[in-house]
Amino acid sequence: MDHQLTNDSYLAHLAADGRALIAAVEAAPDARVAACPEWTNTGLAEHVATVWNFAIAQVESGDPSGPQRPSSDPDESMSNLLDRAVAVLSDADPDAPAWNWTDDQRAGWWCRRMAHEASVHRWDAQEAAQTIEPIDADLATDGITELIEVGLRFRLRGGGDLEYPNGSLHLHRTDGEGEWLLAAVDGELVATFEHAKGDAAARGTASDLLLYLWGRGRATLECFGDEELLDAWASVAP
Repeated sequence: MDHQLTNDSYLAHLAADGRALIAAVEAAPDARVAACPEWTNTGLAEHVATVWNFAIAQVESGDPSGPQRPSSDPDESMSNLLDRAVAVLSDADPDAPAWNWTDDQRAGWWCRRMAHEASVHRWDAQEAAQTIEPIDADLATDGITELIEVGLRFRLRGGGDLEYPNGSLHLHRTDGEGEWLLAAVDGELVATFEHAKGDAAARGTASDLLLYLWGRGRATLECFGDEELLDAWASVAP
């Protein structure tokens, strides 16, 4: 499936969700992050800052031969780091070489990945701060496909084989167009974007479907089929 959004749109979402994440962290720095219980919001912010610095390093180096070590300023504010990340990604040629752990070694890949990284962790920070807002519907719809193409096909930082559940999963978006069928065939992930019957199914908004696949729960979804299979598909993404 083609990307649903342009790089400019990804970067606009990165900027907006990044600012909202920072605001939630500042509002509740010691609140626990439910999806990552070892972290408070402050720890979540430190993780996101590390990711932004890492993305900047890959794009600025233009070396796809392997991961480049980022340099960071411990005194740089999150807001300044966010502005710098958006600027670096905006200025880069989308087709310029830049390392990542998939087979799409282009700088533009990082625009999409950082937009979705920010959206989910913004949701995490806001949940901790009890100021939660859903992920933008169009971004979340693209995020489901991005998660399939990246999170469910490749381990972060490479290495290791993924094991997929023994049963298919159908996802049905209820706030617009979007259906996905996930299955494993001979140990390989097969994803189709169509209406089809799965061994288990989940119906809900694009935001809630995306968060479910990222292991953020399914209480808001209408689910059918094997409960263990539904939980198994929610545990594949890193």
